[in-house]
Amino acid sequence: MKEKKRKKSLVALCGILMLCLCSCTSDYKEFCTQYQVSFSCDITNVPYNAVNSMGQFITVRKKTGSTSCTVYNPSLGKTTEVPLSEVEIRSFSLGLGGLILGQPYFGDGKSAVYAYDLACPACDKASSRLNLDTQGNATCPKCDNVYDLNNGGLVVEGEGRPLYRYRVTQSSVSTIFVHN
Repeated sequence: MKEKKRKKSLVALCGILMLCLCSCTSDYKEFCTQYQVSFSCDITNVPYNAVNSMGQFITVRKKTGSTSCTVYNPSLGKTTEVPLSEVEIRSFSLGLGGLILGQPYFGDGKSAVYAYDLACPACDKASSRLNLDTQGNATCPKCDNVYDLNNGGLVVEGEGRPLYRYRVTQSSVSTIFVHN
């Protein structure tokens, strides 16, 4: 009888230990499905054409209460307002804080253009939008984490998970779709 209790206790202890070990890992999915994304653009047209150059990134976000998107290109230091159609206004979803689009120097070979969420994953709030620089880094003004856009959105200063990444499909030479 004591032997059975000891085995049950040992099994329960092992189960609890495994649960603790699994819950403490920094495991994450390659592509984010937590926040809804549905966006498309023609990357041969200004301002989206910046993503055709390796190491160049832009940010895209909807203006609150507006019928346009704001596209910022750090290498030009320029913000462009892009009007949206009625269909786009209703159908576009840009993740938690908006999108970062670009072509990293160190890609995975599967996709030329990468899409990351513009919100810091450590803060995990729409208001914690990252600031981009011309070297391909994104910095959170709230927690000071720095992410390398040219290397999978990895944290290079601070701690936590890499940036949330979304799937990008190219339907033709010029149109990309960002989705989950």
